Amino acid sequence: MSIATGTVATGTAAAIYTSSGSTAITWATFTNYSGGANTLSVYVVPAADVAGGAQNEHLVLDSDPLNDTESFNLYAGGEKLLLDNGDAIFAISSVSGTAYVVSYTSI
Repeated sequence: MSIATGTVATGTAAAIYTSSGSTAITWATFTNYSGGANTLSVYVVPAADVAGGAQNEHLVLDSDPLNDTESFNLYAGGEKLLLDNGDAIFAISSVSGTAYVVSYTSI
């Protein structure tokens, strides 16, 4: 397994993980360390599409409130999200200070 880590963008949804080949997301978590309240939105976007415009069709989490030091697990407990080459997970937070960790494996 491998991991991708970083900070969620503000203002515009940005890719936090893009599949190279076929992969399975085994775990994804988002943690607010901004010092205040925050909201988080997450999108799963097929390779042929882009996050933007009619992005509600890609929405899996809409403006979820995260208090300071609170975390949200998107995939855990044996669930998997299967992605083909070029499929991606995008995220956006209302303020800077949201970290992510995505665990994935090739399939």
